[in-house]
Amino acid sequence: MTQLVLASKWRTLENRRREALRAAHTQDEATLADLLESYILLKSSRKGRTSPKTLITYKETLRRFLLYTGPGDSPRLSLLQLNAEDLELWLLELQSEGLASSSVRRHLYALRNLFKALLWSEVIRADPSVGVRPPGDSTPAHSKKGALPVDVYKRLLELPFEHFPQDCARAARDVLLLMLGGSAGLRAAEIVGLELTDVELKLRRLTVRGKGSKTRIVPLASSMIAVLERWLTSRRALELTGKVGSNALLVSFQPRAYGQGLSTNGARQIAARYYSAVGLPLEMFGLHTLRRTAG
Repeated sequence: MTQLVLASKWRTLENRRREALRAAHTQDEATLADLLESYILLKSSRKGRTSPKTLITYKETLRRFLLYTGPGDSPRLSLLQLNAEDLELWLLELQSEGLASSSVRRHLYALRNLFKALLWSEVIRADPSVGVRPPGDSTPAHSKKGALPVDVYKRLLELPFEHFPQDCARAARDVLLLMLGGSAGLRAAEIVGLELTDVELKLRRLTVRGKGSKTRIVPLASSMIAVLERWLTSRRALELTGKVGSNALLVSFQPRAYGQGLSTNGARQIAARYYSAVGLPLEMFGLHTLRRTAG
C-alpha cells in the first residue's frame, strides 16, 4: 500500500516537477526523501526489490548532505546548482571525519540516486555526480578483518557439544549455525531465513534466499549433510513435544521465543559465545567472519 501511495503522489510529470522544485529550493528533507524512495521503487534497476535497509541508508545520506549544504531558508549550496567539485569536497569532508572508504562510497551511491530522481522530475538538466569517483580503500590488506585459521575453525565446531553435553539439540543447532556460515558461506540473514523446505538432503543442496530477494542453490558437503541430519533428528523430537511451532530451520531456545525462528541477533549471540571461548578479538565477532572463512 505504501508503494502505491508513493507512486500516485509522483505519478504525473507536472506534479513531480512542481513538488520536486519546491522541495529542492527549500531543502525540504521529508519531501526529497519521499521523491528519492519513489524513484528507487518505480524507476531504479532494482525497483520494488530494493531492501528497506537500503532505503533507510539512502535517506540518512540525504539528511547528512542537507546538513552540509545548509538550512533551507538560506542554503550555502543549492541542490539545483551543484557541480562535481561540490560533491568531491563533501566526500573529502566525510573522509576527514574518519568515515571508512566503503561508507563514503555508499553515500555517493545514495546521492547519485537523488540526482537521478531530480532528473526524473526534470528540475535539473545534468547529474553533478557524473564523473565523481568514490575513494579507494585505504585500509591495508593485512589490517582488514580476516578469515579464521583452519585449526581455530575446527576448534569452534567442537565447542557446542563441550558447552552443552546434556543438551544435544542445542549443541547440534549451534554446530549447524556455525557451519552454515563457515562452510556454506551464508550471510546472517540467509542463515536465519532458511526453512525446512529449503533443505534437500537427497539432492545434497540448500535453497537460499539472498540479498535483493535473489535465490540460489548451495551444494552441501558430506560433513554438512551429517550435521544437518543430526539437527533435523533433534528438531523432530522437539516437534513431538509441541514446543516448536515454526517452519524455520533454526529455532530459538530462549524462554520467551522457544521454538520460534532464530533471529539474526540471536544467531550473532550464539556465535559470539564460541568466539569468546576460542579467544577471538572483538573486532572479529560477527557472523561475517564465518562467511569470510568459507570464502
